[in-house]
Amino acid sequence: MKFFPSLFSTPATVRLEIEPNFLASLLASGHIHVADFRCLDLNSKQIVWKMLLSLAKSKLATARHGSKAVSTLSESTYPS
Repeated sequence: MKFFPSLFSTPATVRLEIEPNFLASLLASGHIHVADFRCLDLNSKQIVWKMLLSLAKSKLATARHGSKAVSTLSESTYPS
């Protein structure tokens, strides 16, 4: 019996859901970069935009105030 290898090959992409706070922590720690993924709907894109702006604000505040980290990420920032 001959199988069709194309039916069992690994897909080029994986679709998944991830909690916004977990994505924020991955982005903040550098484990994932914004160029590594894309948003599949407008709501997700808006959440990621807010997340990135918040991370940028936090990094700018940290750079301005030395080593004291100013965290602007909170659980209420990103609706699920």
